[in-house]
Amino acid sequence: MKPGPSRFIVFADGSSLTNPGGPGGTGYIVFDREERALRFGGRHYSVDGQNAVTNNRMELRAVLEALELLPRGATAEVHSDSQYLVNALTTWVHGWRRRGWMTSQGTPVLNRDLFEALLTQQAELAVRYSWVRGHAGHPANEAVDALAKSAAMKSNAPSSEQILAALQKAGVDVSVRA
Repeated sequence: MKPGPSRFIVFADGSSLTNPGGPGGTGYIVFDREERALRFGGRHYSVDGQNAVTNNRMELRAVLEALELLPRGATAEVHSDSQYLVNALTTWVHGWRRRGWMTSQGTPVLNRDLFEALLTQQAELAVRYSWVRGHAGHPANEAVDALAKSAAMKSNAPSSEQILAALQKAGVDVSVRA
């Protein structure tokens, strides 16, 4: 039997204007189906600690930022156009952990710090990951792409009205219940 819809639906994307090197940005949309509440945003990164700003790091950071305020025990569907992120968190991470954070080729896992932070964060939640094709007209994915790029460029981001319209076009019921 297929599980019912999660309380939270999340779309996340990252952007590095020069990969690697940045600057970069994150974009996320979180819609609470129960409370009918919208939260969205993004963050600019000129540097990322000791690491180079990369597309993959921005993708991972976007999901971290989206999940950070969800209540313990909440269910969330995370949609990303990053096959790297979805495959890593649903398949590869199990082998990495068994091998002491080494890849199947015996090299250290890149972005381990962010994967470990995500695993810690999602341990308090029930998260399902889903891949969506990027730059293929998916309205909510296009909206988070715009959020990530605007954060990277420090330019104007989409408005809440535009975000809600994108969610609605993507089939998310954003109506307010009476």
